[in-house]
Amino acid sequence: MNTKTILKSSVAATALFALAAPVSTTAMAADDSFSSGQKTKLVMSGFISRAIWNADDGTSEKTFMSESPAVGSRIRWVASGMLSDSVTAGATMEMTMPVNYAESSATLQGTVIGNGGVDGANLATWTPRHEYVWVNHKKFGKLTMGHTDVASTARGEISAQGTDYSRTGRNFGRGLTFINTTTATAAVSTNTVGAVLGNLDVSRTDNLRYDTPTFGGIKASVSRHASSEISLGLNYAGKIAGLGIKAGAGYIDRAAATGSSNFVALGSISVTHDSGFNVSYQTGKENFSGSLSKNTSGDADTASQAGQELDTNNLGGRDDKYFHGFQVGYLAPKIVSVGKTAFAWTHHSAQNMKENDGDATSWSLRVKQSFDALGASMSLSYQNYSYDAESESFWHRNQRKLRRHRRDRTADGL
Repeated sequence: MNTKTILKSSVAATALFALAAPVSTTAMAADDSFSSGQKTKLVMSGFISRAIWNADDGTSEKTFMSESPAVGSRIRWVASGMLSDSVTAGATMEMTMPVNYAESSATLQGTVIGNGGVDGANLATWTPRHEYVWVNHKKFGKLTMGHTDVASTARGEISAQGTDYSRTGRNFGRGLTFINTTTATAAVSTNTVGAVLGNLDVSRTDNLRYDTPTFGGIKASVSRHASSEISLGLNYAGKIAGLGIKAGAGYIDRAAATGSSNFVALGSISVTHDSGFNVSYQTGKENFSGSLSKNTSGDADTASQAGQELDTNNLGGRDDKYFHGFQVGYLAPKIVSVGKTAFAWTHHSAQNMKENDGDATSWSLRVKQSFDALGASMSLSYQNYSYDAESESFWHRNQRKLRRHRRDRTADGL
């Protein structure tokens, strides 16, 4: 059965007003430095991010006020000091602020159509984002220990600066449910935007990480996670013939931490011309193992007798998760004097994120205005989501028939 589910029209967000206003200052003490020694300092910073967005799934519509999911409000403290001319060391703590009306749990439907939109829940707790110590040597690189980004973090979501593009493809409305439009009467799907779209990024966790110095625009990273996973990362940034290039690749070996996943691999690249025109591409996949892996064993003779070709790519278990993202944009430095104006069209496709043969698509139009004097920005965007769910693939149905056929042959003594 092919079930086409779609969030129509303005799904997150027809009119989006997102403001990220930084609050950054060097903490002061009696000596105007808040220093514990002649070469140490503590800097406090952060920002507030809020949004107004409208969602419409074709049956219900509501305007929400919430935090911005791409850059939620936060506050941080960074302590640093010099051990020598070549060595610096420090510590960082960053907290996500409590949230009124969380975007991730806002919805337009209950279990049946017509219940009306419901604001997201209030999140009353402070949540640690980063908590780590580090030491950096100019020639030998940086060693970090604590709760922070792993070596592969963000390697699959590089895009042109200035568009604030959500590389997950689900910038707003992660808690919205799709509407099944293939039935005689439209029905609420069990699938949400957040469940079927994503970019497989393994973000922050407890880890020990090493970053090399930058050589010719290239930097490499490796980290060992508390879960025993190992991740690798590689970044490049440079300029060639008027083209600014940023690229990254990441790999996470998950076999030591889970019996269900082998690895996650990610990659992305962004190219910006001096004129401001830019393109970006992101991709990644997760490969399963153990009981969730694909069963590539099969009976070619039995398949032939049933008139079917043997498909060794989908014989039970989980299909690999994977995604592709594409962005075309333009950075205009002089439309208004307060800062750059960025425009972008994005397209994101994700497969098998929640279930086999699930195909999710997201596209958006975005414009972002920067206010350089304030260090702030404002964005306006339109985003559309759709999801195509295969409840049971053709091959799965025939596999059961083949297995029954084999059992019947055995029972008959054949």
